[in-house]
Amino acid sequence: MSSELPNILLDPASCAETRPIQLPIRNPLFWFCLTLSFLAGLAINVLPVTFKVFQEIFGAGYEMQGRTEALYFLGALLGSLTSGYLSTQVCLRLSARIGLILGGGGCLLIAGAQDTEMVQAGAFLMGMGATWLSIIYGAIVAAYFQASRQKLFAAITLSMAIGGFLSPLLVGVYVTHAWLVWSWPWWVPYLILAALFLTLAALVPAIPQVEALLSPKQTSLRAFLRSGVLWLIGFLMILHGIGQVGAVTWLGRLYEARLGLDESEVGMMISANLTGFILGRLFWTRWGDRFPDRIVLGLSAGIGASFYLLTILTHEFWLGLILIGIAGMGMSGDAISLNSLTAFQFRELAAKAFAVIQAMGQMGAALGPYLIGYLGEQSGTLQHGIWIVPVTIGSLSAIGFAWHFRYRTGTA
Repeated sequence: MSSELPNILLDPASCAETRPIQLPIRNPLFWFCLTLSFLAGLAINVLPVTFKVFQEIFGAGYEMQGRTEALYFLGALLGSLTSGYLSTQVCLRLSARIGLILGGGGCLLIAGAQDTEMVQAGAFLMGMGATWLSIIYGAIVAAYFQASRQKLFAAITLSMAIGGFLSPLLVGVYVTHAWLVWSWPWWVPYLILAALFLTLAALVPAIPQVEALLSPKQTSLRAFLRSGVLWLIGFLMILHGIGQVGAVTWLGRLYEARLGLDESEVGMMISANLTGFILGRLFWTRWGDRFPDRIVLGLSAGIGASFYLLTILTHEFWLGLILIGIAGMGMSGDAISLNSLTAFQFRELAAKAFAVIQAMGQMGAALGPYLIGYLGEQSGTLQHGIWIVPVTIGSLSAIGFAWHFRYRTGTA
């Protein structure tokens, strides 16, 4: 790669191979990436389902709950940046182990929490460790699986969605029945999650050094940081983080306040959204690489924004489950397209590029839940802040389409 970065309007679709592209199911790195993303999915949606525990035991209100979720994503931001740097300095195997140990340590800290400060510190470490893993599999895909990157990211995000579906559903049932009814310890789910992180840390396979597969030519850091596409993708990740994480964190709570739901029903709201993600990503895993990345982004976010809006306007639980599930199906493609664009544009600097865009996404993911929770605390209702969700995701859709058609018309 030359000292200049590729044209930011270069269309990945134009470089796709014409023959059908298959997933590399015989490559152990493929399964390792799926395992990392599944574990990250288990961690990302578990905190909102235990907000009721934190409220009952530690007296955490909306603002404190939102702050806990925000600290998870601030930890994720730091994890993204640290992993992106460290993964270019040490072998990926060691970097992966560090991330897994951080995530497991955060879960143990939450399990042993005596106050909200310990919960928030644990959430910070758990977010740092879970998101660390996304840099690892992003760098692996960019280096080893460039031709099948869109399909592979579809499979990876599908695995993450399955983890994200299972954890709120199972933990919601545990909190509602085992904790509230049978008086079992509330921290058992976090102890199990810690065991999964730490077990995988001991089983990380050998990973050939990524840089050995890449061109020996280097891109200067200044040229990298001056790339318009880097910051554009990062901004889009901010919008995605604000809207999607805000929806997952607070839509179930909105319905709880509106309809008097219990924790298992709140967990069902989150799991319904992740069910939509699973179905959508099954589609992209099968039919990926057939659509331009930016069209996938515009369509996905447009459908997501429309159905999140309908979910907010609906006052029926079962209809809300259907609508939030369809919203998840829509949103299933935007992260795939943004990751695919990043892997295509920054193959030689994949770890650094994924670190930057993931960090910016975590900024949005931290801001969304906190801002919605803060507005809910100040106004006494979540109804006011929740409108942030369709506005930000609708903006994501509009920019995706505008970027694509600006390229198609040949303008700079």
